Amino acid sequence: MKRGSSVYNGIFNLLVLRGAQDWMTGHAPQYDDLDDHHIVPKDWGKSQTGLGNRIDTILNRTPLSSDTNRNVIKNRLPNKYLPELISKYGEITVRNMLSSHFISPAALKILLRDPFTVDDFDAFLLERQRVLREGIEELLVKERLDLSPSLRQLDERIERVELSLRSLIDESLGGDESRLPPHVIKKARERHATSVKKNPAVAERLDTLSGKLEYCDLRELEDIVLSKTAWGDFAPRFSSKETLAAKFGQLAELRNGLRHSRTVDEVTRMEGEAAVLWFEQLLPAGSAAGN
Repeated sequence: MKRGSSVYNGIFNLLVLRGAQDWMTGHAPQYDDLDDHHIVPKDWGKSQTGLGNRIDTILNRTPLSSDTNRNVIKNRLPNKYLPELISKYGEITVRNMLSSHFISPAALKILLRDPFTVDDFDAFLLERQRVLREGIEELLVKERLDLSPSLRQLDERIERVELSLRSLIDESLGGDESRLPPHVIKKARERHATSVKKNPAVAERLDTLSGKLEYCDLRELEDIVLSKTAWGDFAPRFSSKETLAAKFGQLAELRNGLRHSRTVDEVTRMEGEAAVLWFEQLLPAGSAAGN
């Protein structure tokens, strides 16, 4: 995928259109202020035997503002600049910014490896390729053209809330998967097994709590937060189990209506949108910001 090719331009434009957030400002860079950033620096790639032109693949590129690219990140490896971003903004916010670039939590963990080797680089490319393929299918094949622009925007906000909930759970439980309810683990394993049959490259996804959470639906995230073993970690943020359960119900009702092409009546939409706003206000700042 050479720069200037139709595939390269298509994916890069997809990142721009998706609203890929700048890693310093948290906002999408202006079109006239975009740099074509190497996530793993090109100079590092030139110094590695046998890497060749893989360093220039679109899988290692993403749009950032020129100031962030040239004056903040410069020519450093991700295991140098990403810890600085996490220290400044918090891991949940950084995960969500990276997700807007099709960089998953698994890819983040790979980029943080120190030392960072050619094998790590290839593992990152494989993971980002997987996420990009899923993203392209979601954004282009399942673009929900049957929905009005306002409902599509609402659907995107719901997606950001789900991603933020997963990140919050992973962080609050300290990555301890043993604190998940048994039925949640069972469902995650079943869905993971189905995914492995289609793509063996995802076999290791279930090794971490963040990986398991990727195979949990919204109701299972609710079960985790409200479980006896975990509620104490979330009570200071959400206060009332009853209110939280009601908001999950409203959010799930709207989400299922949108995702399964069901008619969304005005009451369901209004209650669901109120639930989205409620979660956006209570989740960590910047992690699920609307539009």
